[in-house]
Amino acid sequence: MPPRSSSSPEWRRIDRAGWLLWTATFALLLALTATVPALYYPLLELGRRSGDARPLLRDEWVAIVGLAGLVVLFCLYTITKQREIHVMRQALETEERERDTARTRLSEMLALFEVSTTLQLQLRLDVILEILVRRVVSTFKAQQASVMIMDPESGELVTRASYGLEAEFSRGARARVGEGIAGWVALRRQPILLGLQAPSAEFARFYKENRTISSALSMPLVIGDRIVGVLNVNRINHPDPFRDEHLDLLRVFGEHFAAIIDRAEVVERLGLRARQLEQDNEKLSDLNQMKDVFLSTASHELKTPLSSVIAYAELLDDHEGKLTRDQSHEFVGRLRGEAHRLLGLIDDILDLSRLESGKMQLKQRLVSLAEVVRGAVETTRTTAKKYDVTIESDLSEDLPPILVDEVKMRQVAVNLLVNAIKFSPRGSAVRLRTRLDDRHVRIEVSDDGPGIAPESATHIFELFAQGTHPEQDSRGGLGIGLHLVKRLTELHGGHVGVNSRDGAGSTFWVRLPIHPAIESTPGSEQDSRKAA
Repeated sequence: MPPRSSSSPEWRRIDRAGWLLWTATFALLLALTATVPALYYPLLELGRRSGDARPLLRDEWVAIVGLAGLVVLFCLYTITKQREIHVMRQALETEERERDTARTRLSEMLALFEVSTTLQLQLRLDVILEILVRRVVSTFKAQQASVMIMDPESGELVTRASYGLEAEFSRGARARVGEGIAGWVALRRQPILLGLQAPSAEFARFYKENRTISSALSMPLVIGDRIVGVLNVNRINHPDPFRDEHLDLLRVFGEHFAAIIDRAEVVERLGLRARQLEQDNEKLSDLNQMKDVFLSTASHELKTPLSSVIAYAELLDDHEGKLTRDQSHEFVGRLRGEAHRLLGLIDDILDLSRLESGKMQLKQRLVSLAEVVRGAVETTRTTAKKYDVTIESDLSEDLPPILVDEVKMRQVAVNLLVNAIKFSPRGSAVRLRTRLDDRHVRIEVSDDGPGIAPESATHIFELFAQGTHPEQDSRGGLGIGLHLVKRLTELHGGHVGVNSRDGAGSTFWVRLPIHPAIESTPGSEQDSRKAA
């Protein structure tokens, strides 16, 4: 329906009726003015002729005055009614102006919807919702508006945008379908207009004491058979309540609003999926690069001990019976050492595979940390001798037993020692120490190597990270030893770290928790205090 104005046919008819009423009134007054003398003077002349004119004149004068009084009362009544018509007209004009303004703003918002669709909704959904609730508040001359969006995972309505008075109280609010006014609207998919008084007992339980909302509109946002959300508009301490025409306008607005939200959610999901695909692509690229590095390094690391095994085996075969007992024993020892080194590399690769696939299972039992570390020292003596490095041990015998997988924890200690040996200068020493650290036991392995730069220290435990110093010749390694140390330690509930300065050596440490049952026994507490 096109907007009406003061120049429309309806207003012209009202104006004509008003003027006709005033014309009739003045015509009646003029007629009365002319009729009274016309009647009065003939009667007066008749009375004079009859000789007794006073009673007649008195009666006629009373009739004339009474008629004039009725005319005056009619005029006053007409003026009062005309005043009411004028006030009503002003109210209608004000209402029409409000409607015209609302229609204009609604047209602007619909144009905004079309522009947003044309631009393929490049704005984020939260930004679009913030813009729309602001426009709703302005269009309906409200004090607060909010948009609740349906969360498909939780089945709840979540307030995603809110603007105006009391907006801070509704931001982030949640409501299940069927709970509260918004939940009722979402369940029934029917709009509702509420005033100061609840329309029925069904809504009375939703009304709060000291309610400041004088009038409210709640509109479901629906796409087909699917509920998208709920739009709420409130007038707070406002003298004029919402009317049915406001509900009709909001219904038109809600239809377009739901379509925009649906499109924005689709675009947002597509954008999120695209970003996830980009991240996955980057991870795949990194993994592919790591794979190339791993394969090239692994081929070299596996080939070296295999070549040594083959060489020593051929040497023993070619010189069978010619070598002395000591020479044969030395060659067999070297062959065994290379075979153990190869076996260790294969075990590390298998353990890494189990960790990455989540199939690693620990066989935990109470063991002595000193025995675990002592076994790791014996395992790495051959490697230390090869690199001309000595191992110094400072093992505390007063530590309580710990609940760990003995094999895996020995592997942790071995990897720390091997890492320190490989990067230590020839003729230097690697120092291993165990001690009590609050409610944990601590393993420390220190070396006199080139140290680790601060920017590299944060990545030293990552997979395939090889922290070689630029001035130090690389001594091989797959780059998985320290990563295995970190993962295996974390599986036991512990932590790893490194203290190092560039050019000043490094100290790698492992902290393992003491089992609560052991910690609570009197003997272990005494031992712990003694060790501390």
